Amino acid sequence: MKKLTWNEVENTADKLVENIKESKFSPDYIIGVTTGGLFPLAMLAKRLEIKNILTITASKITKDKEEIVTIRNLPNVDLQDKKVLLVDEIAQSGKTLHKISEIILQRYKANELKTATLAANGDVCEFWPNYFVLIEKGDWTMFPWEKEKFSKYDLKK
Repeated sequence: MKKLTWNEVENTADKLVENIKESKFSPDYIIGVTTGGLFPLAMLAKRLEIKNILTITASKITKDKEEIVTIRNLPNVDLQDKKVLLVDEIAQSGKTLHKISEIILQRYKANELKTATLAANGDVCEFWPNYFVLIEKGDWTMFPWEKEKFSKYDLKK
């Protein structure tokens, strides 16, 4: 398990913003996937100076070795002809990003959509974000906002 510090997350967010700016992509809206994507959403919105901020609630469970993504909350907004940046903390398999991307393009008719995460899992990711900084290996990355999970793991091993 890789455990990231706040300092590492801040540095990663800075690099992510550099990559987005270098690509000349200038989103009208930034959308974060709750709950893990809320911290990167805030960091990127501030650094990119984007005021149009939205969230989408999604969850993913594994049942019979298949990942099932459920979308529970979508914003009521007109994104037609808008450029949208979709943000989450990690693209583990990428299926959550993929499903939400399809909704943004098909239902909301966004003109352009890019995805960004702090990290992607190099072992199992199937739908890679447009922008990411860290490539993680293995089955878990712990972010500093997940402190309540520390008690579930013996981090000394």
